[in-house]
Amino acid sequence: MKTKTLFCALALLTMIVAAEASAEARNYSPHRTTVQQLTDSAQVVVVGKLERVEDVELNEVGIDAAAHKRLNDGKFQDGQDYIRREGVLKVNTILKGNADLGSELRFVSIRQLRLDNYDADLRTGEAIYFLSARAEDGRYVIHNDERGTVSAQESGGDLLKAVGYIQDQIKDGSVSTRAINRMLNAITLDGSRLSVDSTLELSWRHDLYAPAVTAEQRERILGLGRLSKPGSEERNQLLTAMGRLPAEGALDALLEIMLADTSWSTTSLASMSLEYVDRGQAITRLLAEYELAQDDATRMVIVRSLGLIRPKLDHDGADLRTRTLELVKGLLKSTTSKDLLREALIASRDLRSQDAHVADLKVLIDERNTNGLTSNEINAAIIALAAGRTVDAEGNVNCFAKDYLLALGEADPVLDQVIKSAMKFPYTTLILGADGKGH
Repeated sequence: MKTKTLFCALALLTMIVAAEASAEARNYSPHRTTVQQLTDSAQVVVVGKLERVEDVELNEVGIDAAAHKRLNDGKFQDGQDYIRREGVLKVNTILKGNADLGSELRFVSIRQLRLDNYDADLRTGEAIYFLSARAEDGRYVIHNDERGTVSAQESGGDLLKAVGYIQDQIKDGSVSTRAINRMLNAITLDGSRLSVDSTLELSWRHDLYAPAVTAEQRERILGLGRLSKPGSEERNQLLTAMGRLPAEGALDALLEIMLADTSWSTTSLASMSLEYVDRGQAITRLLAEYELAQDDATRMVIVRSLGLIRPKLDHDGADLRTRTLELVKGLLKSTTSKDLLREALIASRDLRSQDAHVADLKVLIDERNTNGLTSNEINAAIIALAAGRTVDAEGNVNCFAKDYLLALGEADPVLDQVIKSAMKFPYTTLILGADGKGH
């Protein structure tokens, strides 16, 4: 029953994490390249300083030059035919791997970059490097480009903290009650690499840790979620962990966070977790909270969450389904604040409201020249109206307002394109939400 919310939340997590990542690194998934996973997968983990990058002449174009043809004046990648660029690390400490590596370690330069084009934090001090020998020629490469490094800057100025963490993981193992405590202790909610990566582990790999997590640790996850900062990477990941590894009182905590933080990311991720904790109770609580809401910002969050969870007749019962449809119906008026109205229109579409809102949506559209609504609200009403349909077992579609929409498109060419798109793709044609983004 969580398909819609899960899809939105996972897509959102991917976008959020990618946006927060290094501007230089590419082609990696943060949740697959945490410090924890890099420690396990790398053949060699060292602390060292990037001393130089050397050009090695070849008698062929070279696989690295071919894979990283020069882009952006060489600042992003700088492959050069008949040259292989190699980075040289001055090794301070070997955390994992061959103890006989020596004081220098050579690796294939990230995207064939010259030294000046490496991130500043890798040029100016020591960092932790995660490397393995590649199958083609046995030369060392850094895992997932810059993602396979941890600098002092990423560690909040304390590289030794990350070093100690990695040493403890190598010694004690990756998955145990003790390992979970190590992650929880590392979540400092300051955006540092270890803090973010630990929340990523508990969020994305919750099934791996679930057998070992204790009731006390679940309480700690809940507490960290409450303390997390709005808009932070840690909050996004902890919201998911709170639902997948729920503690007693998780439903209350998720609602508390969501109703105090109107961002779409928090609503989406918290809604998914509310479903995992107790879907029916979550819907009941949201409807009750709407009656208590004192402002439109809170009402907007509740409406958005109900649209994401989408109460269903055959799963949640007629009462919760009907109450949700009636709540949204009451907002489909031109006197509703525009932000709240647009969120109600998104919910109307996502609820698969069939004919429950058809009359109200037509009024919004018919009175568009006098009711003060902008094209954003009118377009949203058209999309919601096009979603008012039934689909039988054979896949035959009955759009309740089909004739109305076709006639509207013929009479108003400005709306015709929106109508055609909405009728063809009613659930994926985007509606501008209160956050200024399409949903």
